[in-house]
Amino acid sequence: MPYLQFREQRVTLTSADQAIGAFDGAAIRIPGDDPAARAIVRLGADGTGIIARGSPTALVSVNGVQLGAEPSPLLHGDKVEIGGQQLHYGDDAKGGSTQFISAAALAEQVRAAGSAPKKPTSATGGRLVSLVDGREYAISEAGVTFGREIGNDIVVASGEVSRRHAQIAPGEGGYILTDLSTNGVLINGSRVAQTQVLGRGDVIRLGGEEFRFYADKVKEPAASATPPAAPEVPATPAPAAAPPPPEPAFVVEQTAPPAVIHGTAERVAASPAGPDDSTIRPGAKPPVSEEATRPSVARTPIASLEIINEGPMKGKRFEIYTPLTNIGRGAHNDIAIANESVSDSHAKILRKDGHWYVVDQGSTNGTYLSGRRVQGEQQLVGAPDVRFGDIKVTFRPAAGHQDAGGSTRAVAAVHVDAARRMSTHQQQGPTAPAAANPVPTAAPKLEKPFVNPEVQVPEKKKGCAAVIAFVIALGAAGAGMLVVILSIGS
Repeated sequence: MPYLQFREQRVTLTSADQAIGAFDGAAIRIPGDDPAARAIVRLGADGTGIIARGSPTALVSVNGVQLGAEPSPLLHGDKVEIGGQQLHYGDDAKGGSTQFISAAALAEQVRAAGSAPKKPTSATGGRLVSLVDGREYAISEAGVTFGREIGNDIVVASGEVSRRHAQIAPGEGGYILTDLSTNGVLINGSRVAQTQVLGRGDVIRLGGEEFRFYADKVKEPAASATPPAAPEVPATPAPAAAPPPPEPAFVVEQTAPPAVIHGTAERVAASPAGPDDSTIRPGAKPPVSEEATRPSVARTPIASLEIINEGPMKGKRFEIYTPLTNIGRGAHNDIAIANESVSDSHAKILRKDGHWYVVDQGSTNGTYLSGRRVQGEQQLVGAPDVRFGDIKVTFRPAAGHQDAGGSTRAVAAVHVDAARRMSTHQQQGPTAPAAANPVPTAAPKLEKPFVNPEVQVPEKKKGCAAVIAFVIALGAAGAGMLVVILSIGS
């Protein structure tokens, strides 16, 4: 049955609510009189324990994470903290007797393992990362213990794990793992022969769970402050070196009226001759162009990744500037993460059709999204937690680069005929309005010269006069004919 234990006191959970806190009448009475130290526990419908705050102001934590307004399920081995006191949750069904593995499997596990680690560490900065759920466990100076029983620092709820299975503690030459179990501990696939010094990046397997070990690297011995003196050799006087020639100043020769020079990074002031008339003496420094001194335009990130692992890399932030970003340990990646658990080309994050996706590129230790291993391509919704090997990050899209949506943008209608007239008007140029009092201007130059320079009558005017003369002559002839006809009749 599931239970909650405080020191020597144990309470079996039931479907009814049971109060835990620093007040009289509680099922488990903890020391103190803090009214905020209050919680409610009960048995859920699936047979597991559930814990909730006893009041809106109550402070309750499970494995170091403070509870919110909603109840939280409990797992075997969880540590509950109320009012500075720690309680343990356990389940008798998962804390029974140890199940022995078969002799054949045991024979396969017994392989020779090297005594010295491939990547030695110091006895500081030790931590373990679960390869199942990504949790981190710091190794204190007193060390950490593994086991099925809830009193251990790291509880592994498996029948193959002993009540007290193994221990890791700092020692001479780094951190030392001691096997206390029946079924043994595997390090990098080889069974431990009672004790073994751990190396950086070693994978520890207990039952069905694996943990990766990290610690500070071994510091290289400091170089001797007084190196051995070299044998004295009589030195021959070397010829005195000629002093280097002085660096020529930036001198401009002017072939036109002098121009004002404001500095090597500024332009020459305008003059009647223009800046092209100036020449630079040989060996002088050329002026720096305005383009070279112009500051570069800063790029705006469209998303970011922030490491949330405990350790020296916690809080490190990587900006994403392009819709396709490659992530890995190699320097060729857009985001390079220097960690042994990250593959050379580990994963990529891409944006398409207004949505963000993470894609695993066949990495060794896998890419995980919210605790589940990514197979192929998987969409990133909101600001989820992503894990590349042992490195856990939070993905956050920038403002304005969230998932696409919203309404369609309307384009204002334009009349086709009006647009054509506007285009023609712009090509021909605007027509000036007629002035009220026009100013006489010089006569335009004619293509054809005048016919008679003395009279200065253009050719078009001469043609008009000839026509008039022909009409007058024709009228005179008509009048003469009329006179002749009248005289004959009389």
